[in-house]
Amino acid sequence: MINRLFKNSYFLSSLQFVSLTVFVLLIYGGIGITTDDPDFAKILRNTNLPNLIVWSYWWPMIIVTAILFGRFWCSICPMELITSFFGKIGLRKRPGKILKSGWIITLFYALILVIGIHTFAIHRIPQLMAVYMLILFAVAVVVGLIWEKRTFCTYVCPIGHLLGLYSLLSFKQLRVKDKSVCDSCKTKDCIHITNHYKFTGRSCTSELFPPNITDNRACIMCGQCFKSCTKDNIAISKRRFAADLFTNIKLKWAEIAFFITVSGFVVYEILSEWALGKKMLMTIPNWLNHSLDISGNASGTIKAIVLFGVLPWAFYSIFVLAKSFLSKETWKDSFTQLVLAILPITASMHLLKALLKTTSRIPYWNYVFQDPNGVETAKKIMQDKSLLHNDILENYISPGVSFMAITLIISGLVFSIYTINKQKHNNSYSKAISILAAAIYATLFLLSLINWRLL
Repeated sequence: MINRLFKNSYFLSSLQFVSLTVFVLLIYGGIGITTDDPDFAKILRNTNLPNLIVWSYWWPMIIVTAILFGRFWCSICPMELITSFFGKIGLRKRPGKILKSGWIITLFYALILVIGIHTFAIHRIPQLMAVYMLILFAVAVVVGLIWEKRTFCTYVCPIGHLLGLYSLLSFKQLRVKDKSVCDSCKTKDCIHITNHYKFTGRSCTSELFPPNITDNRACIMCGQCFKSCTKDNIAISKRRFAADLFTNIKLKWAEIAFFITVSGFVVYEILSEWALGKKMLMTIPNWLNHSLDISGNASGTIKAIVLFGVLPWAFYSIFVLAKSFLSKETWKDSFTQLVLAILPITASMHLLKALLKTTSRIPYWNYVFQDPNGVETAKKIMQDKSLLHNDILENYISPGVSFMAITLIISGLVFSIYTINKQKHNNSYSKAISILAAAIYATLFLLSLINWRLL
């Protein structure tokens, strides 16, 4: 059924127009809704309907679909529609080495995480959320006007590496059915330059040749190659979970850096829910802010740099140095091994965080349609927290999530160890170091979850 829908000339395009309309409405609903009170902002982020949808449902669902099904979100993302349109009328310059290196994606994501979220709280203040989404639209337009094809989706989108890395785990893949058919194909419609800027049935504008796709990172599943292929030789198929992790994947430094930042973010998101865990995490950021007499928004910047940059890089570097010394592996190979080994644990905890967000926000749905702006509702909740009491959430959903939390971390560790056993290591020391890194990393989450959810 999925393949039939992807082959339809207008199915995905129609969904893109729907998602574009929704994005515009979400932006409109956030404009003018703001506050300077951090405590009020923590409630307003959930009482304002657009902000609630964007950060508590849209973003978590992107994470869930990437891990389970691959980059399906990209197939209906309005940014792809926008950048493809402006690419058609733009200058069509070829992307250079800097864009192709992948570092623009990594730096864009880091900027959003450090400056956007942890300095200015764009995830809590609806108007800043709207500004952030407008910036994304503007970047997609500008990139489309300057560079050829779908440069924004391939080399600029701030979540490109995240979706690519998590899609390595997914149950789905886009591949050709028979490579010999591609070898004998004379027209090569799936990559031919004359098809690059068609509205539907475009040749691949992500710089891919379908028969050469070996893993899920780069293909955004836009569905265009389905319609351009005259041999009906492309399909989305099932596969075993995390199949790509057991192949010889070579990560770019930009992808490695991206994942290390994300893993630090996920550690913070889970451990900060445990009082002792949060105290330990915040020791260095608090000391720096106090020593340098930094306060206000800038203190959030220092916190983010330490938690998502310094600490995770220190963690991975310790094990990479050990691998380099004991196994004579290159730094890049060692970092790649650790990233792919720890990926299942990080993904499992990111999946848990998505589940926690969507379920914990259930009580707010009693009020958002009566007060979509959320200001008056937030004021009432500030005065009376009992308004958020929900028997179903507390008695049934929350215990189920707690059980799921423990299941996910154990499953993540099992998949990590299985991945490590499948990797090619120079010697037994290298494998042992990877297992130790994964075990320590998983233990941090397990201790936090036990103390937070079970005790």
